[in-house]
Amino acid sequence: MEIHSLFILQKTGVCIYSRNFTKDFETVVPQLITPFFSAIFSFSENVISKKTPEILEMGEFRITFRVHDDYIFALLSDSSVSLLFISTRLDKILSLFDTFRRNNEIGDYEEFENIEFDIKIDYIITGEEELISSEPLYRKIIDFITDQVLEDEILGAAILTINGKVIFSSLPNDILISSVRELEIRYKVREEFDTTFYSLDNGQKVFSKMIKIPWKLEPILIIVLFHSSVPLGMADINLEKMAKTIENII
Repeated sequence: MEIHSLFILQKTGVCIYSRNFTKDFETVVPQLITPFFSAIFSFSENVISKKTPEILEMGEFRITFRVHDDYIFALLSDSSVSLLFISTRLDKILSLFDTFRRNNEIGDYEEFENIEFDIKIDYIITGEEELISSEPLYRKIIDFITDQVLEDEILGAAILTINGKVIFSSLPNDILISSVRELEIRYKVREEFDTTFYSLDNGQKVFSKMIKIPWKLEPILIIVLFHSSVPLGMADINLEKMAKTIENII
């Protein structure tokens, strides 16, 4: 689940900034694909929202667009990347770009290069700017979950931020992706996300619970995979015990 590239374009279709975060698309020449972006926006200019991202699915990849002033911002990612996380990345990129162009001259027909801007973009894409200050906290939680797996109390678990960023996961990828998408759906409809569960075909149980952090504005989500031999009631009790332990760690 990766974000591969960022493109910032003028509405005329000229790419003024591009950055690759993986090797998958590093050979792509921005000026060869930007006419494609421009054509899309010329066709749907009156439909595109300036507040919510527009999405173009292409097999296992997704391009997420956002219009801001006279610019188009596009993130190319795997289709499995949380849209909630991508949306928050775009918000931060727009804010960073506004600050940058207030203090720097940006040409109309050529890409700009700025190492400091690159570094800040990289931090936004990885989510590191949000996690650095919380690293000691998350490390204690990860260690606790790892011990639970080693002691065979659970099969695996994951920790997510409320905006869909995966902090840690030892879950199978399909379960993780399904859980992230459920988080997105509940976020969109503003549904409360306390405790949810479902059983897999093999009898294993997947439980999710939101854990509130008193001194932070946003809670975290823990997803736990239990053995097929664990009854639903016992899985629920064990999840509550894990949540209490994590709250004490926090």
